[in-house]
Amino acid sequence: MHLYSASQQLIVWICLVVFLCAFTSGVTSHDPKKPICCKEDTLTLERPKIKITKCYIFPATGKCAAAVVFTDQNKRSYCVDPKAEWLSIRMKHLKRIGVICEDFTKS
Repeated sequence: MHLYSASQQLIVWICLVVFLCAFTSGVTSHDPKKPICCKEDTLTLERPKIKITKCYIFPATGKCAAAVVFTDQNKRSYCVDPKAEWLSIRMKHLKRIGVICEDFTKS
């Protein structure tokens, strides 16, 4: 493909940047075979306000902080600090309603 104008080159460049950013930002994986990596600065102590459908517990590894990751009904992920005071109560509630946290600290 031969680009004839600077505007066409700019459009292709912007599309490429947007595409690459979509795959490299935030929490990028819901596949347990590719664990989610929560950075220390992305951990939250706040409670998710929407229905949680999945839960994962990850250990600290390399650049990733130890975290409990909740995924909501909209497939948004929340990296929760394991020290959050409300967390154990929320995890018990999730277990009661059938959402079991998959624990990757034991594997």
